[in-house]
This record gives sequence, structure tokens and C-alpha cells, in this order.
Amino acid sequence: MVGGAIALELIQAGYDVAALVRTGSDISHLPSDEIAIFEGDVTDPESLRDAIAGRTSVCHAAALVPGSGADDAEFERVNVSGTRNVCEASVEAGVSRMLFVSTVHSFGIHPGEKVDETTIPSKPFHTGYDASKARAEEVVLEFASTTLDAVVINPTVVFGPRSRHSGRLISMFLRGRLPAIPLPGRQLSLVYSGDVARGARLALENGKRGERYILANPGVTIREFVQELAGVSGRSAPRLSVPGWLAAAGIAVLWGLSPMTRWKPPVTVAGIRHGGTIYDGGRANSELHLDYTSLEDALADTVEWMRRDASTDG
Repeated sequence: MVGGAIALELIQAGYDVAALVRTGSDISHLPSDEIAIFEGDVTDPESLRDAIAGRTSVCHAAALVPGSGADDAEFERVNVSGTRNVCEASVEAGVSRMLFVSTVHSFGIHPGEKVDETTIPSKPFHTGYDASKARAEEVVLEFASTTLDAVVINPTVVFGPRSRHSGRLISMFLRGRLPAIPLPGRQLSLVYSGDVARGARLALENGKRGERYILANPGVTIREFVQELAGVSGRSAPRLSVPGWLAAAGIAVLWGLSPMTRWKPPVTVAGIRHGGTIYDGGRANSELHLDYTSLEDALADTVEWMRRDASTDG
């Protein structure tokens, strides 16, 4: 979702774009006549060299994500070692700028607090995704301090067209499978995929070497999010709500059963624990001049895509 959105944004801005994709990946949304496609993987340094050769800039958005079923070793191999491979290949190719798509999870857990780029990360990190992305970011910043002009963006939870993982809550609501609003008063930090794509381009062009930029739409509560979703979709919002302790317990049980049910809940237990943190995306606005899309417009675009995708599948 994110890598594709960035590629399309760069094409629209007039860039000559190449994309590194894994064998068998769905790239039907990418204009094949406008993008040079290279098959490979961030864990395969040779494939990276082929894709980066002759390029002036690199955007690294590849990663294993929460809920992928990967163990700690796999997160380390793809997210950390893979990122080091991208940095080394970029240095070798002599690129002028590398952009790393990180995550706000690299700041650790700060329930109920406001986090910006100056916040000292809380430790220890959760194992798996959180820890691996924090280490990957450290790798990039280490290269930025020596041999590579690199900049980092830290999106919050990304939603938008093609958001099959982060869009599960939206999908459940549209299908009438959300009988109650979980954690209705919990602050929700989200960012629209189109804003991530534009933020990535702006950071690539104007970001300061070795700096980080949080990408986050203004925060809303989960109740406000669902009510806004109800407004743009024409469906009624649930009247019932589920408190935090019950939601966490239920999600834990559902994830435990997922190998048998083959259904993954819309959030992870770690995601619930992270919840309540308020991320400040103001620096990207003031320094990169990124104007965030309104929640109403972003949800309308997402709902339209999901309904169109569902009709195509069905």
C-alpha cells in the first residue's frame, strides 16, 4: 500500500521511477508503462544493486508488519538486515538521497502522552515488529551520520486504498460485522496513505539529512472515527461499546485462535497497548509544508476503493 502510493506520487511529480517487487506480488495498480519493474527482495543484495543502479534517490518502504505471522528472527532478517542492505547498496550506487519509511512505533510506548520528534524513545520495545523497526531506524541514522544522505519519515497507522491490513476495522464496519465500538474514548493516531506518499516525496526533496518527520493526521477518538466512517458510508454507527480491558482480552483470544479460524482481528494486542499515544505531525506540516487530508475526505476515498474492490472480487 505505502510503497505503491509513493511510486504513484513520484510519477505524478515527474520522476523516473523504478520499483523493486517480490516475485508474485500484485502490481496491477502500478502503471507498467511508466515504472521499471525489478523483481527481488531487500534480503537479496544483488537484486538491490540491479534496481538501484543509475538511480539518484531511493525510497525504502519494504517491511514485515504486525500480524504477518513472522517470528523475531524473520523480523530481524527482513526489517533490520534488509534495511542495512538497502543502505549499503545506496552508498555503493552513489545515490544523492535515501528515504526510509519507519514508524512511530520506534518511539516506544507512551500511553496518554504527546509524542513528537524530540521524544526520547521508551524501552524496552515490544519484540518483533516494534523492536526491529527501531533497530532499522538506528541503522539508517548511523549511515546518515557517515556515508549516506538519508532522511526518515515516521507514519502513524496508515489507512487508505489498498489498506487490507490496517483497513480491517473499516472493512468490518462496511460489512456489518462491527456490533460495538471498541475502546470508544481511546485516542487514535492515523495517517492517510496519500499524505504518507506526499510526505515521502517532500521529505525526499526538502527533508534535512539525519532527521525524522512524524506523519500523523490530527488525532480523533475511536468513537469519532467510527461516526465519521458512518457519515461517509451511509451506514449506522454501533450504539454499543467495549471497554479497554475486555477488548484486550478478546483480541488476545482471537489471535490465539487465528491459526485455526484463518481470520485475523483488525488490531493486535500490542496495538491496543500502544493506543492512547498522541503523535504530533506538525513538523512535517511546518518544515515540509505537508497539508493533511481531512478525515472525511480520506475515509470517503478509502470506502470508495473498498466497495469497488469488493464488487470486483465478488
